[in-house]
Amino acid sequence: MKFIKSISLFFIYPCIMFGIGLYVGIFLDDYFYPNQIQTPNTHDSSYVRAENSAPSSQYGLPETSAVPVSSKEEEVLTADTEYVIEEYDTKRDTLVETVWKVPAKYLGMDREEFVQSMELYALSPPLSEQERGFVGLEVRSFSAQRVVVRMNYAYAEPTESFYLKVEDNNIVVYCDDEETVYMYTDISAQSLPEYLQGQVIMGMFMEDEAALYHFLETYSS
Repeated sequence: MKFIKSISLFFIYPCIMFGIGLYVGIFLDDYFYPNQIQTPNTHDSSYVRAENSAPSSQYGLPETSAVPVSSKEEEVLTADTEYVIEEYDTKRDTLVETVWKVPAKYLGMDREEFVQSMELYALSPPLSEQERGFVGLEVRSFSAQRVVVRMNYAYAEPTESFYLKVEDNNIVVYCDDEETVYMYTDISAQSLPEYLQGQVIMGMFMEDEAALYHFLETYSS
């Protein structure tokens, strides 16, 4: 019995001492190194969930903001556009409005393109327009539904006699007051015989319309 008791004490005593030592070790470690072991704080900023950053699509990829697209189509001239020409007499202050179809060469043009085309037209109008007394134009309004162009004219008063003069090396027909332009021509002064060149430079007199048109038909190219 004594032998068994001595063996029991031999095992129990070391176990008790080991347990005391383990407890003391844990206590001292916690005392000198507090808060070494922490659990994640879900309220801490370092643990904020991913959705607080860039939003994700259903496939886990960041979503990109869509670029706004204007639903308004660019306004251009079409076959359905109402094409209005205003003919303004600058001398009498009268206005005549006419509605036409849009010329084919202008179809598909936007405002900027159309205005540029009109500016080129005004810089070099056809001879027929010059003969009518064309002095300029302006685009009054522009939309896909309606475009308005004002053509300005200084219509010459009918006269019985005329004068031929030279401007920019071309023959210009004046009314009998020698101030009002009756007609621009494309006849170059240099294309005339020498004896006529001097006369038109000084102002060549045409007694009537028949004499004028005979001259124009003779020397027109």
